[in-house]
Amino acid sequence: MSPDDRQLESLGGGRAREPFLRRVGVGLGREVVPLLPFRFPTLTHLHERVADVQRRASSVEGLQPNTVGRWIVAWHSFYRFVREPDHERAFIEGDYGRQCRVIEDWVASLRARGVSRTTIATYWRSVQTQLTRVERDEGMMNPFSLLVPPKPAAALPRSLTRTEATTLLRYVSTCRWSNALERSRNVCLIGLLLLAGLRRGEALRLNVADCNLERRTLTIRDAKGRDGGRTRTAYLPPQLATFILAYIEERSQATPPRTHAELLTAVAADRPLSVPTVRKVFARLRRDLGFKVTPHMLRHTYALLLRQAGVPDRVSMDFLGHRSLAMLQRYSHVFDAEYQGQAEKVALDLDEDD
Repeated sequence: MSPDDRQLESLGGGRAREPFLRRVGVGLGREVVPLLPFRFPTLTHLHERVADVQRRASSVEGLQPNTVGRWIVAWHSFYRFVREPDHERAFIEGDYGRQCRVIEDWVASLRARGVSRTTIATYWRSVQTQLTRVERDEGMMNPFSLLVPPKPAAALPRSLTRTEATTLLRYVSTCRWSNALERSRNVCLIGLLLLAGLRRGEALRLNVADCNLERRTLTIRDAKGRDGGRTRTAYLPPQLATFILAYIEERSQATPPRTHAELLTAVAADRPLSVPTVRKVFARLRRDLGFKVTPHMLRHTYALLLRQAGVPDRVSMDFLGHRSLAMLQRYSHVFDAEYQGQAEKVALDLDEDD
């Protein structure tokens, strides 16, 4: 039996306190590195180490605030559970078997509270990711890596249909907003999400200087990902370029004058458009249109429109800033009407003579 097998076997009963062995490196250069048991003097020590991981994720790794925020929410869910007297010592004393049971009990408690499968899976991945960084820094075996992660619920289509997308854009263009600046800004905002596939944060961080209307391109900086994310180029369809141009003209005439670098502005003050204001805009859209619409649904809809237009997957991946075809396939849903249309192409011509 190999050392790794003996370590795993010891999880079934008894106290697994021997170092785990992990192979690191690539190809023939891989080597075996021992990992110590996951053990801390107190739960407070572990909590402080995770807080340091969260700080470094922002300052050193350059992860987006939304990502770190999700990590914090997930960690507090786990931390509150582990703080209970029956769980605290079990999780910090380095016994892999007891640690795994604590993790499983945490998941069971979330299910008992009616937390969705997707949220549970997200919490799990977030906590595992943070403790993997603790493992890397401290040389301790992350107990989450010994268990099979919970699976999220099967994703349902989160795109608008083409008809709904048209209705949305027409409504935003003709709705009675407070003034012309608010109308043109909201048309620009919806256009950036729907016709260029920007994430909400990318749209809010977009600067006027990032817009090249002559070449019909946008430079998307600080996108999702490590080290501040990748910079990519978004290409504007003529319709969206027209929306942006009309908005910039309105913006240039605003009172007070706009001096901030961000493209999207507040209506009554010289400050960038805020997340709460975007939420209010989308709440009004949902109320008045009668169907659900969110910023990220518009990004999914953009992927759908690319596929319907016959844009190659490789190009669509670049447009959306995806690294894998699997991620693109999660975004570009097929609706029942499209399936029906394809099925109707299958027919035999019975009118011809033999």
